[in-house]
Parts: sequence; structure tokens; C-alpha cells
Amino acid sequence: MGYSFLEHRSDIIILGKNVSFESALVDVAAGMFSQMGAEHAKEKESFELEFVAPTKEQLVVQLLTEIIAECETRPFTPKRMEVFRFDHAKLSIAIRVYGENKVSENIIKAVTYHELRIEKKIDEKAGKEIGKNAGTEAASWEIQVLFDI
Repeated sequence: MGYSFLEHRSDIIILGKNVSFESALVDVAAGMFSQMGAEHAKEKESFELEFVAPTKEQLVVQLLTEIIAECETRPFTPKRMEVFRFDHAKLSIAIRVYGENKVSENIIKAVTYHELRIEKKIDEKAGKEIGKNAGTEAASWEIQVLFDI
């Protein structure tokens, strides 16, 4: 489904939308990577991160913060992120970030909790329209994150 940038007067808000929580998180990361110069990076190297959090909000903010920190210390320009393990019950995630060992074009100072929104949207009508049984529903996830730049 992808990501979009929402209007903000001084910072960046990225809205990721997809069929699962982890896919929406990948979309938010793709938007963040585009701000860091992903269009000029190649998938030459990668790094992995594993993380566990008590809430989805903390998982999103802390994971994206760890990616930024890793990119600043290497230096590394991220191109793409993939989730290779996610446990909904334990809120644990393992990711791999692909990119290139070079300084990012733009620096993101922080991932914030301000205006953070995580929402599972249920559309009963869409569930019926795509041929599911009566009473079933189609779901999608939206994750909105404000980045301090």
C-alpha cells in the first residue's frame, strides 16, 4: 500500500498504510529512508536488529530510533527494510536493513511520540466485497510518525 508525507510546518510526518502492522512499519521506514537519501543508495551491505517492546508505540519509536542510530554510527544510507520475524503476542521484531556504507544525505534528529498514531482499521463492507463470508472483515493498519529533522 505504501507511505505518504503529511503536511507539517517544520518536521516530517510519515503515514504508512498496509494490510499488517509489520508491513505498515516497513512503509514508514521506507518513507524515513527516502528522507535520508535512499534513492541514491545501493543495496550493497546490510545490518540486522532485534527488538522487544511492551507496546506497539514503543516498538515503532524505539526501532526507528535504533535504525537512525545505526546509520549514524557506521555511517550507512538505508535503502530498504525487511521484517524476517515478528511476534504479535510478544511484540518482538527482527529486521534487516539494506543499503550502502556512506553518509546519509539528510539527518533525522529524532523519532517522536508526538502525533504518533497506530490504528487497525476494520472494513466489514470491503471484507464482504472481496468474497469473504458474511460477518468477516478486511483489516488494514495505519502508522503515523512525526520525525524531527
